[in-house]
Amino acid sequence: MKTITFMGNILIFDNVTIMSEKSESTLDKIYTALSSSKQLPSEIIYLVNWDKVDVFVDLKQRGRITIDGIDEQSLIIKDKENGKYTAMVLIVDENEKVSFKKILDKLHQSKSMNLELYLSIVDKYGDVTYYTLSEIKMSK
Repeated sequence: MKTITFMGNILIFDNVTIMSEKSESTLDKIYTALSSSKQLPSEIIYLVNWDKVDVFVDLKQRGRITIDGIDEQSLIIKDKENGKYTAMVLIVDENEKVSFKKILDKLHQSKSMNLELYLSIVDKYGDVTYYTLSEIKMSK
């Protein structure tokens, strides 16, 4: 069983610090460089998940506070008003095959963290479409 804890500005996942908002993340550095038309270092260009950058930039432009998620295909959204984490965003390329199990795992993971789950699908033009995912219980 994975243990996920929020401690102030730090997310701890199985006793490993995943991110800290006190230091600028790679995504923030890329966003700043893209916003100011600065040249990105070549090591960043080849190592970055550009779908994640695309969703990060889209959410920033929509006024959302967004930080790195617990893996390469997710982001966490933080509420401006109260500073609480409110949602997890699962990032998927439009041509990527995603198993139902992976979606269910993310849904349970977000639920255990008390977060909503959004699925973001990035098309070949970089446009992002968001879907809210939730679990329903059907009775007989």
